[in-house]
Amino acid sequence: MRIVTSLVLAAALASGADAALAQVRISEFMYSGANGEFVEITNTGANAVDLTGWSFDDDSNTAGSFAIGALGTLAAGESAIITEATAADFRVAWNLCAAARIVGGNGQNLGRNDIINLYDGSGTRVDTLRFGDQNFPGSIRTQNVAGWVSAAGLGADAIAQWTLASAGDAESSRASVAGDIGSPGISTRSAQPFDPCAPLGPRLRITEYMYDGPDGEFVEFTNVGDAAADLAGWSFDDDSNAPGTIDLSAFGTVQPGESVLLTDATAAAFRSAWNLCDGIGVVGGSSAGLGRADQINLYDGTGQRVDRLTYNDQTIAGSVRAKDRSAWMSSAGLGVDQALQWTLSTLSDVEESRASAGGAIGSPGRSRRSLFDFDPCAVSGGAPVVTVDVAQTTRRLDLAVNGAGAIAATLADATDPAAVDGIVLQFADPDGDATALTVTASSSNPAVVDAAGLVLSGTGATRTLRITPLGVGYSTITVRAVDAGNSAGTYVIRYAASAAGSAGQHWFTGASDASAAVASGDHMLVADDEGQRLRLYAREASGLAENGFDFTASLGLTDIDGGTPREVDIEGGARGGDLIYWTGSHSNKKDNGAARPNRQRIFSTRVSGTGSEATLSYVARYDHLRTDLVAWDAGNGHGLGTDALGLAASAATGVWPERDDGFNIEGLALAPDADGLYLAFRAPLLPLSQRRKALVIHATNLRSTIAAAPAGGSAAAGSLIFAAPIELDLGGRGIRDIVRTAQGQYLIAAGPTAAATGVAPSNFRLYTWSGDHADAALPLEADLSGIAASGSIETLVNADSAVPGTLALELLADSGDTVWYADGIIAKDLAEPRHRKFLGGRVTIELPPANDRVFADGFE
Repeated sequence: MRIVTSLVLAAALASGADAALAQVRISEFMYSGANGEFVEITNTGANAVDLTGWSFDDDSNTAGSFAIGALGTLAAGESAIITEATAADFRVAWNLCAAARIVGGNGQNLGRNDIINLYDGSGTRVDTLRFGDQNFPGSIRTQNVAGWVSAAGLGADAIAQWTLASAGDAESSRASVAGDIGSPGISTRSAQPFDPCAPLGPRLRITEYMYDGPDGEFVEFTNVGDAAADLAGWSFDDDSNAPGTIDLSAFGTVQPGESVLLTDATAAAFRSAWNLCDGIGVVGGSSAGLGRADQINLYDGTGQRVDRLTYNDQTIAGSVRAKDRSAWMSSAGLGVDQALQWTLSTLSDVEESRASAGGAIGSPGRSRRSLFDFDPCAVSGGAPVVTVDVAQTTRRLDLAVNGAGAIAATLADATDPAAVDGIVLQFADPDGDATALTVTASSSNPAVVDAAGLVLSGTGATRTLRITPLGVGYSTITVRAVDAGNSAGTYVIRYAASAAGSAGQHWFTGASDASAAVASGDHMLVADDEGQRLRLYAREASGLAENGFDFTASLGLTDIDGGTPREVDIEGGARGGDLIYWTGSHSNKKDNGAARPNRQRIFSTRVSGTGSEATLSYVARYDHLRTDLVAWDAGNGHGLGTDALGLAASAATGVWPERDDGFNIEGLALAPDADGLYLAFRAPLLPLSQRRKALVIHATNLRSTIAAAPAGGSAAAGSLIFAAPIELDLGGRGIRDIVRTAQGQYLIAAGPTAAATGVAPSNFRLYTWSGDHADAALPLEADLSGIAASGSIETLVNADSAVPGTLALELLADSGDTVWYADGIIAKDLAEPRHRKFLGGRVTIELPPANDRVFADGFE
């Protein structure tokens, strides 16, 4: 699945929101259960409603007691869960899919006799329920069995209108893993049913067009959904807005990710001009005749319009003119009639545009706006067809619909998606009955996957393949379908397996250089220092990211290599409310100290939703942090003397960042004040004469400076104010990550300025710190060797939620230099991106109370 566009696709397919017409109501609750108490709320209105600022409380009747804004926006009919359990545990206990909205950790525990209060973003109570079988004789008691509201009782605060759940009742109640009975996640109290786990289904959208060109005009339609679309009865029209004008039935069935083309040229001439294979569907001879100012309308088999584009470069200022060069749609414009969201094609652009025989520029036949990859040229006429059912296959695997795909696995991994969830395959025989096909799966390397590790289940046209590795290395897994005439169709999987780790560890694939992470419910947003894409991973399951957000285009990157901007080298992230701040390392190149100006970026994003539904949008940036730091030090802004920190020398071109006197920001944390951020340095170490202590600098107005950036730019250099520098004795180590906890303490992952050897001080160590410059950092006892064996420890995931006491701390390793498959190739250099991986693991620490302080001079 192409994660970078899945967010925008979902948004584009959703209807608009009108909170005034939406009604969010309490629809189910259980005050005590083996898998945790819960309250279900449901949007019973006709439009979506944004829950930003909403909250829950019990009988203390106080708005804001427990924030639920992380649930994001509820679609019409959608339900969400508030529970005392963790979201991950609740999801597993009730077998809820990743899309179900859950906010865990509710501390406003319900009792046998209590009140449920729901407040909107303004603090106004929008629903309440008083319950208690002792206070309301004859009413229900929801211990281990949920209660759900009748239609008459919706929003009425009448517990007599509530019914105890029973297995298979009108709410389709069922048992949790521990035996509780209920139906959390779906309610029938809305007039508009909503199933969060339902697939998208087929979705045809306009993805490219050219109204005039030397080889003919064309319109490209792409199935951006997750199920095949039968185009029988579908049609096209221009601005006459009449369904049925140009019949598109000849396209037949269009697979997820597949693009088809309508042109006024003959199909043969168009195919020849653009060098298209026979597998790309082309309908020629269109008589609609697109003009410079026109419309493109797509109608389904019932005559309903499913997509439209209105364009006119003469009246829509800033829009494109698609003459001789096609225009393709941005992710934000998917399914939206907005001409400004279209871009003119250029040779070798992100759509891999090319020249036709007549010199037109475009990329007809394939679109990157789809969720899934489809290879139209892999189809062989008359042979059986093997495809991946992408709607039913876990999102933690990214397999092309047809042809071939790639999977990375780990031995003995309890959450390996290919072994546990499996790959759902569909089989078809153009010449006969798919149920009569002979289906087999084989491995090219039995030492990696043997016959026992390939299990095909199911019958007929749908089968599920589960792959369990036996050894380390590579294998080619081939699924073959053979018909009665001995014609064969195949699907090939390039499979790679690495050695087993420890219990509770997870291997996240598709990237290797994890460098910063921010938790989002049971998921996490992870930066990779090799690019600007922030990936959304499930925290408790191995596999690929479920979504991704690339901010390259927003960061004003000027250092270009081969047509591609060099990386920002994102190394730190810090969350404050719905804003997440990300910083580049601001360093020079690792191996020769060459200048890398793209790394001098610190930017903010806004997060909406939580868990699998978390989405990011760009907010603003600042481009002059390093310049301001150097000037502050050189100008004695700290009062310690000119160049007391040596920052100008550390940042000078030719100085490597990964040494004691280098310049390398790797940690970012919220400061105690409302507007500041702590900048934590891997290098330089201080003081200049000893190079032993780690440096932290408090940029007191950094958040507002980022926010003050003009659209598309940055505030002017010299905008920042810095407090006195802080030096922390971390045993000769620099800072790899720093996070402010829920109690206002700080957790620090410390490591060497250069490569780790495992021997102090060139090893990794955890510390806690009060945040006060007068206090020392205190070492924490934790065995990090199991995680450090797979890379540099640079990321603390859940530290922000830490409170004094025992904590299972989540850490990620930057595994870019790790050899996973016994082939001598480090992870970042693997040719197949899906084989790259990094490790996540947990260590148990004892976090002391916030008042357990040691002053920097050693006195307690």
